[in-house]
Amino acid sequence: SCCYDPCGLTEEWNPSQNEHNYALHLRKAMAEGIPGFEPHMIVDTGRNGVADERAKCADWCNIRGAGVGLFPTTETANPEIIDAYFWL
Repeated sequence: SCCYDPCGLTEEWNPSQNEHNYALHLRKAMAEGIPGFEPHMIVDTGRNGVADERAKCADWCNIRGAGVGLFPTTETANPEIIDAYFWL
């Protein structure tokens, strides 16, 4: 397992219960599938503005009231992997 998984879903249908974990899982899968390839990611923060809105693991897609997240920026939590946050 490559990523923090508070809901214990890594072995289930949804190992990526948030945007950051999705980016890490996608990068891991791509790097394993294409030897030598180390992709960088961008994360859509257009619908994740309310803190802990996804506290329930069943809340995963276009949650009502989620709000607009971080302004588009290249200052990310993990700049070695995530190049930017943006609004889609």
